[in-house]
Amino acid sequence: MSPMRTTHASRLLLAALAVASLATTGCPQKGAAQKAGEKIDETVDKLTHPNEGAMEKAGRKLDEQYEKGKEAVEGK
Repeated sequence: MSPMRTTHASRLLLAALAVASLATTGCPQKGAAQKAGEKIDETVDKLTHPNEGAMEKAGRKLDEQYEKGKEAVEGK
């Protein structure tokens, strides 16, 4: 991997960890609606990316979280 790609990957990982830690500290217990929403999200994810491996999925999720974080910082 090139140094530029490694740095980008590190930033993505850091952003994903930050978002995950904030998400898990927000509410200690999940309600029925949140559980149902997560099931729907998982089903949609499986339908839109049917042949995706674990590493591909992790990379895509990191990219998505990075973009959400970037948009939040930029105020979009």
